[in-house]
Amino acid sequence: MVFDYETSTILKFTKPGKAAYVVNFDLGTPRMVPAMPLEYMERLMLQNEIFRDNLRFVGIGGDDGARQIITRQNIVTGKPARWEDIIQLMVDDLGFIKLRHNHGIGYDDSYAFVSDDFAVFDMRPANVFVTESGVIVPVDCIPVRFPPGKREFFDK
Repeated sequence: MVFDYETSTILKFTKPGKAAYVVNFDLGTPRMVPAMPLEYMERLMLQNEIFRDNLRFVGIGGDDGARQIITRQNIVTGKPARWEDIIQLMVDDLGFIKLRHNHGIGYDDSYAFVSDDFAVFDMRPANVFVTESGVIVPVDCIPVRFPPGKREFFDK
C-alpha cells in the first residue's frame, strides 16, 4: 500500500501474479477461490455499489508474469469496528440478514450477510472501521452477486 496524503487516498496492489479472491458457486455451493482479474474488478464494483465506496482502478503494474492490479481507495481513519457495529451497518442500515455461519469463506471468525441479490463475506473488525464521526466503513470484505437460483442456498 502507498498512502497519498495529498489526495487522502491509498494505492493498493494485489500480490504479484494474483487478483485476490472471489466467491463462486461453480460447484453448487459458495466457496472462496482465487480471482481472475476481471472477477476481482467485479468484486470491487460490488463494494462500490453496496457500500457507496469509491474504489477506482488505476492500472496494472509489476513485471511480466507477476503483474499487479493497482486500485485507489479513500484513506479511512478510525478504529476497528466492534462486532455490534458490523451488525448495525449490515442489518439495521443496509437491510441484510446475518448468516449463522460464514460457510468457510474468509477468516474463521468473520461474519457473513445476505440480501435478496448479494452476499457479503469476511466481515470482521480487521476489515471494517468506524471513523471519528461514527461512520462504519468496510474496506476489504468479499461481496458477491448471486447467480440465478443460488440465493435459495442460504435459506436452508
